[in-house]
Amino acid sequence: MPLEAVAINTFDAPLMRQMNQENELSVRIGKLFEQHADFSNKETGAESAIALFETAFRQGAVLYVGMFNDKPIVVMGCFDDGQTDARRLQYLATHPENHNRGIEGRFIKQVYDAEVKKGVRRFVPVDETIHQIMAEYEMLSVK
Repeated sequence: MPLEAVAINTFDAPLMRQMNQENELSVRIGKLFEQHADFSNKETGAESAIALFETAFRQGAVLYVGMFNDKPIVVMGCFDDGQTDARRLQYLATHPENHNRGIEGRFIKQVYDAEVKKGVRRFVPVDETIHQIMAEYEMLSVK
């Protein structure tokens, strides 16, 4: 099964066919976010990330989740500040076993394509890695 970017605005989204525990999706996503420098505290990082996105969901943000073999392996936030027509892309986190495999580039391209289909024409990549990938693949401005 290929990588698929799915936008969610709740952690109750039915992304995983088989869930073995309650809140399994948020637990798995929280563990991914522990890989991000902003949430790297092992004791509170996952909880901080989940709380940040629960608040952001109420303000119109979405979280893109990269699913592979029914598991989340990469995530990134897509924020709409309501002030401009741009989307802020932030908090890219990838499962450690998938680093340096090109997953991030494919995932960001899928997110970009999904947002362009919605009419978004400007992107503001906050994280350095996101900016670097978007620049490399010429995704910083839509013609």
